[in-house]
Amino acid sequence: MPPSSTPSDPNDLLATVQQALATHHMLAPGDRVMVGVSGGPDSMALLHLLSRLAPELKIRLGVAHLNHCLRGAAADRDAEVVCRAAASLKYPCHMGRARVLKVKQKLGLSLEEAARRVRYAFFNKTMADEGYNKLALGHHLDDNAEQMLMALLRGTGPRGLSGIVPVRENRIIRPLINARRSQIEAFVSKAGITCVLDASNDDLRFVRNRIRHRLLPLLASEYNPRIADHLNRLADVTRTEEAWIDGLVATEYKQAVLKREKGTITLSAGTVSQAHRALARRLVRKVLQDLTGTLRRITFSHVQSVLRLLTDGCGEKELHLPGGIRVRRTGDRLMLVVATGLRRGAAEPAVEKDAVPKTIISAPFPATVEIQAMGIGLRFSPCLPNQLPRWEDVGRNRAHFDMDRLSLPLTVRPAVPGDRFTPLGAAGSQKLKKFFIDHRIPRQARTMTPVLADKQRIVWLVGQRIDDHVKVTPDTSQVLSVEFFLLDTR
Repeated sequence: MPPSSTPSDPNDLLATVQQALATHHMLAPGDRVMVGVSGGPDSMALLHLLSRLAPELKIRLGVAHLNHCLRGAAADRDAEVVCRAAASLKYPCHMGRARVLKVKQKLGLSLEEAARRVRYAFFNKTMADEGYNKLALGHHLDDNAEQMLMALLRGTGPRGLSGIVPVRENRIIRPLINARRSQIEAFVSKAGITCVLDASNDDLRFVRNRIRHRLLPLLASEYNPRIADHLNRLADVTRTEEAWIDGLVATEYKQAVLKREKGTITLSAGTVSQAHRALARRLVRKVLQDLTGTLRRITFSHVQSVLRLLTDGCGEKELHLPGGIRVRRTGDRLMLVVATGLRRGAAEPAVEKDAVPKTIISAPFPATVEIQAMGIGLRFSPCLPNQLPRWEDVGRNRAHFDMDRLSLPLTVRPAVPGDRFTPLGAAGSQKLKKFFIDHRIPRQARTMTPVLADKQRIVWLVGQRIDDHVKVTPDTSQVLSVEFFLLDTR
């Protein structure tokens, strides 16, 4: 926890950093520390504070800065400021450039996530190339409070309430984690340190900025002025207890694992399904962590979807989770497989497309399938042609198929490059990409549009159009009605 001094007192910032370094055993003599510096107050303060402490700590420092190519001349100015700061302190400065917008568009990520991935890839490569063993970053107490609120708002479990960890993998350190933003700003002002201000940090289109500029100030002024301190205390307590619980889970995990192979872990479905619900969730999270080395994109809904495979006996199902993970149940075995190149310790690929769940639906019908990661569900109901509603009452959320023209099983999956279908009423097949363009479907919506396919073809671009080959005709004797609905994810 941060010291009890006045939050904005710049004189105590050095002591706050020293306390964090000692409490979390962040550094050791001989460490080569690369400081990630954006040019903003947080990272510039961190650089100057570590510079003051370097002789005493017997560490060597270097500076790394990545130009994200998002702000034109302003970004070039930031790079110049960082270079001058490194030169004035006589530290090597490692510069990089990356077109984050292209990465965002190619991978279908948020701008923040694309920037984070590119930035860490740059840091990792620079550390490996230049021989650094520690990366120091400027996250502070207020950043941690914002992170906690973001996790709460989007939905999280105890792990998500652990906040920003002070030390990760004994490699990434955050010496400012107990410092307040006001304290840092007062320090750089008093020391006359030149900093740059990123205008995007005030852009209220971003959730984090709305939390920073609206929600946290409201909570502090109307409810508790020490809300940030209390959120950080909660994170600290949660991290400690999570570490203890992890030790207990490890014992159960050994009993649940039936087989380990390269990129594959097989669990006893019975052991997991019979475990207490809380333990079962943690077992699933642990196997996902072991496969890829990270849980960053794994949500509560993903874990629940895996557990549902153990109890839902309706058809054979398979899930595709973020990080290239496939989950499949066969009898009493729950097999989790990670795609080649995405295993723990493997280099992150240059291009990785976010996976969405794929579900295989076999007869008999009726059946209901929920795809938690996409927030949608599908209801499958057989009926007779004379039971169909009028065409104008159907709407885009419902489709009807000639059952005899379907080649079961059906699969709900994401659209992939090269997919084709013959839209109802069309003379021939066309690529989904052309259909999207012709019907002015926004690019960001395309990656979230699922398809329903049988063994031979796409039969429904969900919410848009069915394939002409499976339409209901006067000769149809049995109909499969499929209704698309949104899940309540509150």
